[in-house]
Amino acid sequence: MTQQEGKIIKKRRVSYLPSIISIALVLFMLGLFGIILINGKKLSDHIKENFQLTIFFRDDVKEADIKRIHLLIESSEYTRKASYVNKEEAAKDFAKELGQDFVNFLGFNPLLNSVELFVKSNYATPEKIAKIEQEIRKNPEVTDVVYQKTIIEEINENVKTVGTILIALSIIFLLIAITLINNTIRLNLYARRFLIKSMQMVGATHSFIIKPFVIKSFLHGLYGGIIACFLMAGLLYWLPFWVADLQMLYDTAQFAILFAVIIIAGIIISMVSSMISTNHYLRMKIDDLY
Repeated sequence: MTQQEGKIIKKRRVSYLPSIISIALVLFMLGLFGIILINGKKLSDHIKENFQLTIFFRDDVKEADIKRIHLLIESSEYTRKASYVNKEEAAKDFAKELGQDFVNFLGFNPLLNSVELFVKSNYATPEKIAKIEQEIRKNPEVTDVVYQKTIIEEINENVKTVGTILIALSIIFLLIAITLINNTIRLNLYARRFLIKSMQMVGATHSFIIKPFVIKSFLHGLYGGIIACFLMAGLLYWLPFWVADLQMLYDTAQFAILFAVIIIAGIIISMVSSMISTNHYLRMKIDDLY
């Protein structure tokens, strides 16, 4: 290879760099929104799973019977966590909150034995909570089931509203990403429109002409996707330093899927855009290329 040929190859590689960077930045923007979607879902699940129902038992019920019911509730499909709190423990906790021993003041402990129930996120809806309440109340040992109905209704309403907005925004972001990557590929091929037409004029088939541009677009999409994933990984690494306790919302498996989707999306969008643009220039007349 001569020095002149080496310079030409180097210039071509450098000319492809803006295309790869543009694709990487667009995919990073798309991936960033994917991270928001994943963490938003995890956050809503976290809020739902911290919604508490308190099950109170009659004062004359034996502790063995309470523990039996506690085990039944704990093994139920809707239960994330169920903790038994006897009246003595409850009195101690309440005394700490009040700052004084109310049991000595009253002369007796008015509190009841209870179970604190936390349901799984997919059961934290007003309808399902109401069914769980009815099921628990069937036990004659249970005197009351207490929870804040308005809060669970507000949580679900807010989650639905935010979910609808995020889905709408995700569609918009996807369309923006497709448009920007498509324009990047088209601009890249625009500089080679005369080469494409020349190959056609000397008798090259469409598949022969399109193939090298599609392969190049495949590589651009792949490199752009990998760069975008490195940027997202760096962001995910540093975010917990800026936002406390954010890492507890992280789901490694879902992030791995997101990274794979970003790379595949970059490859597919780049290849399809390349095929469409190349076919467009092949159909054009020579005079229209100027």
